[in-house]
Amino acid sequence: MIIQSFWSKPFLQNSNHPNARFKGGWLDEKYFYYSIALSCLKFKENYSEIILYTDQHGKKVLGDILNLPYTQIHTTLDELDNYNPNLWALPKLHTYSLQEQPFIHVDTDVFIWEKFPESKVNSPIFCQNIEDNYPIYQETLDAILKIFDFVPTEIINSLYQNQRVLAFNAGVIGGNDITFYKNLYSKALEMIHKNEHLFPKIDVGMFNMIFEQLLGHALASKNDIGISPLLENVDSNFAKLTNFHLAGFQTNYVHAIGYAKRSLHACEQIEALLMYEYPEVYKDITRKGIENSLWENRFEISERRKEYLFTVYDYLRSKDISILYDTKFKLNPTVSFSEENENSVLSFISPQENKLEKLELIDWENLVFYFEEAMSTNELCRELLSDEDIQKTYTKNQLQEKVFSFILDKCILQEILIPEIFEDSDYTKFFLNKNLANFIS
Repeated sequence: MIIQSFWSKPFLQNSNHPNARFKGGWLDEKYFYYSIALSCLKFKENYSEIILYTDQHGKKVLGDILNLPYTQIHTTLDELDNYNPNLWALPKLHTYSLQEQPFIHVDTDVFIWEKFPESKVNSPIFCQNIEDNYPIYQETLDAILKIFDFVPTEIINSLYQNQRVLAFNAGVIGGNDITFYKNLYSKALEMIHKNEHLFPKIDVGMFNMIFEQLLGHALASKNDIGISPLLENVDSNFAKLTNFHLAGFQTNYVHAIGYAKRSLHACEQIEALLMYEYPEVYKDITRKGIENSLWENRFEISERRKEYLFTVYDYLRSKDISILYDTKFKLNPTVSFSEENENSVLSFISPQENKLEKLELIDWENLVFYFEEAMSTNELCRELLSDEDIQKTYTKNQLQEKVFSFILDKCILQEILIPEIFEDSDYTKFFLNKNLANFIS
């Protein structure tokens, strides 16, 4: 059973704090609605049942107005109305505690293109990944250990025994140990209630990670409960989770975690994927959103951009990876190079905002120089593997994946690299006849 939760209180609480959840933490309100719609639809496509736990406002907007296809909508989160809106992980824990059968809770910014492996799901605890000594915890943890009146012994013992910070990421969380989640909610409430008078002295937004993810891992460890992560070897920057440019053909799991919600590239891709995979739903949600003043109509995807993206999506999803590795790409003719402060700089037209942007070419970004002539992933890998340092660092497969991801990042997100499939298409009349000089003030 798939469940999701949405507490509207932090969503509606105006705040500029980076760890608050005003507008869901998104660049604009509409991307929250597009995100939860795409997430719901992708899980509905792979699982028969998806249940939403929310409050009255959430039910009105997501159920009554937008008519998202949830199997059921419960308004249990009204019970949390007296809590600090910055405790945005609390409604998740509350929702876990209500379950009486195995479940998978997924955040509303998680998207899948295939079901989770049964071997992972059928575990006492199932999570997205293990976070081993991630730097993001340290500052808040230090403050809590110094300031709080009460810190659960599970956290203290975990830090002492492991000599590092261990947590699980709850972008996806669940399993069949229902008692564990009831105990976790109880422990988290105790930690909150005994310290809430001290909240003005800490970053409450960051505290959410402590009482959900760090405490959760510590409680599981104390009770010798097995944790089965969906993903292994996830870096603390979560870069491998936000690969929207690979979604639906090379990666079947994307999580718009943290900073991705503020990225116009990520937000645009969520809207474009909803538009591409569920065009009628997209039109309906957009119409209802604007009619009901859920958001202002900003950051529209142009028809030219839409045609470009959909053509690329069609091609990528219809070809085997071996063919894609042999597909040639070349520099968009409108880009230009210059030297600034002894560094190479590439100037290009942002496809999202239709204005000039500059990219400083450092490290891997210098690979763009190889594409002055059309080149494929395999051709570039052969050249790079002639370097001994590259040979020592990457296997052939690892390098292919890294180079291909780089190419598609520059192709889909920035249109710096263009696939040869556009050579004889209408793309030229839409874009390539623009003069870059017109964008330079």
